[in-house]
This record gives sequence, C-alpha cells and structure tokens, in this order.
Amino acid sequence: MNTYLFSDLKEGMKESFTKEITLEMEKAFREISGDENPLHQDDEYAKEAGYKKHVSFGLLTASLYSTLAGMYLPGKHSLIHSMEIKFIRPVFVGDVLTVSGVVAGKQEDMKLLRLKVQIVNQDGVCVSKADMKVLVLK
Repeated sequence: MNTYLFSDLKEGMKESFTKEITLEMEKAFREISGDENPLHQDDEYAKEAGYKKHVSFGLLTASLYSTLAGMYLPGKHSLIHSMEIKFIRPVFVGDVLTVSGVVAGKQEDMKLLRLKVQIVNQDGVCVSKADMKVLVLK
C-alpha cells in the first residue's frame, strides 16, 4: 500500500496493477449486490443477447478503481470523492485486467486529486475509463 501525502503527488504520476476476473469474484459480487440478472450468470442467455458468454458485472470491474485509489494512487490516505465511469467493452471471467491511473490535476484548497483512470484487458482493449476525484487526507 502506498502512503503518498498530498505534497508528494505531482501531475503526471502514474500507478497500475493487474487482476484476473474469476467466477469466485462474480459469485461474491452477486451475493453482496443481489444482482441476479441472467446476463451475468447464464452463458446461453448472454449468447442470445450477442455475447460470447455471460458478462461480468460492470460495477465489479469498476470496483477495481477503488483498489487503485485506496492502495496505489494515492493509497492509504485516500477517500474517493466522486467518479464518472464509462463502460466501453464487456469483461468476461478469465480476463486479465490492468487498472491504471495518472494524476491529471490537483486542487490545493481541498487536497483533492483529479485522476484519469482506465481498465485495459489482456488484449490491450480498453474496457472502461473514468474521471475520479480523490481526497488526500494527509
């Protein structure tokens, strides 16, 4: 876990990590969220909708943005203020996702970072991107 202070962070700083999406992750997310939509668990239903197999939950993959802020950029002293997410491509079990972010701006009076973040799959295809605002508590 990184422990950047607000004064340590500079525009252009980058961090990233990689995570594979698993059936166990989907099961845990389904239990937490209560989302039983067949698109997220029934391969045949998903194929009828035009996908190769069931589609992983968008908010499961987007939760990795929380990991980016809370563990990497800025890390320990972060508190997500807001986020605007665009889901671009579907994610499937077995996809290996690289989550990356860059400091795009700082607001000194609030100790607020603006991060440009994205998730790219193992084929180099961007599956989502977001603008995040993150408070740095120290």
